[in-house]
Amino acid sequence: MRKIGLYISVLLSILNYACTDLMEYSPYEGKVQEGSRSLNQTAIGKLQLQSSKTFKPFTFAIIGDSHTYYDDFIKQISVLNNLDSIDMVIHMGDITLSGIYREFLWYRDIIKPLKYPLITIIGNHDYLSNGEYMYRDMFGPTNFSFTYNNCLLVFFDDITWERNTKDPDFEWLKSTISATATYTHKFVFTHIPPWDEQFSHGNELYYNYLLAKNNVDYSIHGHIHRFYHDKHYADLYGNVNYLACGDSQDHEVVLVKVKENNIDVEVIHF
Repeated sequence: MRKIGLYISVLLSILNYACTDLMEYSPYEGKVQEGSRSLNQTAIGKLQLQSSKTFKPFTFAIIGDSHTYYDDFIKQISVLNNLDSIDMVIHMGDITLSGIYREFLWYRDIIKPLKYPLITIIGNHDYLSNGEYMYRDMFGPTNFSFTYNNCLLVFFDDITWERNTKDPDFEWLKSTISATATYTHKFVFTHIPPWDEQFSHGNELYYNYLLAKNNVDYSIHGHIHRFYHDKHYADLYGNVNYLACGDSQDHEVVLVKVKENNIDVEVIHF
């Protein structure tokens, strides 16, 4: 009996160790470690240290929809590090496929070697599982903005289906882009372009109305997994430019070169 009791005790110890290890790395974990939190605020802090109160030309790169294309994403980060004169990189969302803990950590590990400040917005896939809580813990709020070289950069959470909500927070967007300060340029970044099926027709019209009324230069997106650059609503809403980047499998990086009187877009293939 003593031997049986000893065997049971050892077996329970092994099971307890195994279960503890499984719980530590549960895919549904909702917290990230110290040093991996509020990454957007950290990047914005670095950018504001080098920002000018008056306009100066600058360049930012956009990438998106890396999902679980990890080999391609690693190559993308390497390409970005080999480029000169970039002020920041903006990831247009869908950093995960299923919104689970491990996917957020894999993303964090891949971006660590990037030498430029990185802003990451939330995508619809990042809302799956408990991804919203992981995103907020790792990156911060889903709606935020900052000024860089006298240009307004607005990051707007326009996800509705995965949030189980009818409308994005248009009041926040309106109050942010209608600020009375005089900016050289205004940019709005969202994961989903307004012509996507997630937008109702009314929301599509209202989004574009807000941008045109408040002289937004560019509306920038991911989600569609292909490069797009056009004045999508030129017949209705004037001069708002629409830009979308492909996914990591497309092997491209999109550069936006901001000058005082114009904005140039360049696609780098690798």
